Amino acid sequence: MKNRWFLSVFLLLILLTQMILPCAATAGGEVASESVQEIENGSDEAAQEAEAGSDASGADAAQEAPTAQAKEGFEPPAPLIEYNFPSDYQVRAKAAVLLEVSTGTIIYSYQLDERLYPASLTKIMTCMLALEYGNLDDILTVSATALENLSEFGSTANLQEGEQISLRELLYCIMVSSANEGCNVVAEYVSGSIEAFVALMNQKAQELGMTGTHFANTHGLHDDNHYTTVRDLAILSYWAWNNREFREFATTTAHTVPATNLSESRTLHTTNYLTSAQITAKYYYSKASGIKTGFTTPAGGCLASTATDGNLTYLGVVCGCETLIDENGDDLDMRFVETKRLMEYGFENYDYVQVLSDTQMLGQPAVTNAKGRANVVVHANANATVLLPKDCTAEDITMSLAYDSTQTLDAPLEAGQRVGTVTAMYQGIPLATAELITLTAVEREGAAPTTVNETEAAVQETETAESGWKKYRVLIIVLVILLVLICTLLILRAVNVHQAKKRAAQRRRRAEQRRNGNG
Repeated sequence: MKNRWFLSVFLLLILLTQMILPCAATAGGEVASESVQEIENGSDEAAQEAEAGSDASGADAAQEAPTAQAKEGFEPPAPLIEYNFPSDYQVRAKAAVLLEVSTGTIIYSYQLDERLYPASLTKIMTCMLALEYGNLDDILTVSATALENLSEFGSTANLQEGEQISLRELLYCIMVSSANEGCNVVAEYVSGSIEAFVALMNQKAQELGMTGTHFANTHGLHDDNHYTTVRDLAILSYWAWNNREFREFATTTAHTVPATNLSESRTLHTTNYLTSAQITAKYYYSKASGIKTGFTTPAGGCLASTATDGNLTYLGVVCGCETLIDENGDDLDMRFVETKRLMEYGFENYDYVQVLSDTQMLGQPAVTNAKGRANVVVHANANATVLLPKDCTAEDITMSLAYDSTQTLDAPLEAGQRVGTVTAMYQGIPLATAELITLTAVEREGAAPTTVNETEAAVQETETAESGWKKYRVLIIVLVILLVLICTLLILRAVNVHQAKKRAAQRRRRAEQRRNGNG
């Protein structure tokens, strides 16, 4: 009997093990798979780091990499918005663009993608890379190579070989007095060589989406292979103007550089006569500030500048402007004249208009199978304000509704449910888009009303139950198996007791039969 009892228990333990192991493997497998995933992710990251290091090593072999890490906060700007508003305005330049700064909206352009030479507007990129990779308090030493291959007629801050100057003061020299040699000093500081820095300039231009630009030097002195477009200059200027540190250098009209080891203190004056009357007052424009001038004979007069009036700030870029003779026989620098005209054109002709309102009823589409009503009111889920010509009227703004379904809306519908999109249009130009949503809920005919709260509660209860089962399923399975084991043992014991009583009764009967036979 003992052998049979041992054999039963042994077989039951084998059965119990076979039932527990798959469950434990399933639960443990989830944790294990997460660990494996973490390991795999770590391996991928390590491989990516190794690959990046390998790429960097290859780049170092070809050219010197920047000596400093790029700082946080130098993201490319959002793509500029181009509405192509009709205009009879004419600018006296080879190319021009006017955009509104807060929205990046181009409201006027002329020869936007025509290839041209940027001259010293190049220095906007040089300054931004110095801010991105450099430390303004670092002291830089002017090298002999930084002074090579510069035109004797080019703008300069008269920096000398061996002169030591901080990056901060050097950027004032570059942005206020347009020092060409200062750009080469920055290049060697950031990238180790002028050639490597020019490669960095082109890399950043591609990141910004300046697809029509190629830089060949750091300062903008003429090179046939050094070119851009006014669209790209607008992108560059828009990116730079949104940087607080850049604006400090780009809007300074006069600055005194402290004495250095090789020079007395020097006072710089801006070359942008729109922003200062210190040199000449005939171009001064009180609304203007920043950014940079440029001139070479092949490029003509170039200027990137901003102007603010009330809630509007414009950024204008003109390139290829001439120097004419005014009625008094004096020179007339048309880059300043045309930029001021361009700004005033923007202020006089454009303003903000709200084209979408979340309180305006936009339609009442039909709803099938609806209870108590046949339509539902729809409206935009957001407000939108854009720059438009001042002479536009409410009738000029039309709403284009596009429903998600080509069929009639079908009940039930919840309040605030998306059913499509709405686009505000002006003379065929899309201005702004928002979701089209329902104002009220619509119940289905013949269906018991179910509130949103009840539905959410039911979903949450189901999710909670599923979550509880997943969390305790191994423990529950083990307890059930133990219960089955106990019941099985009790049953086996009862069977064995019953069989033992039966055998005892049989022995008694045989013993009684033997006694009766002997008697």
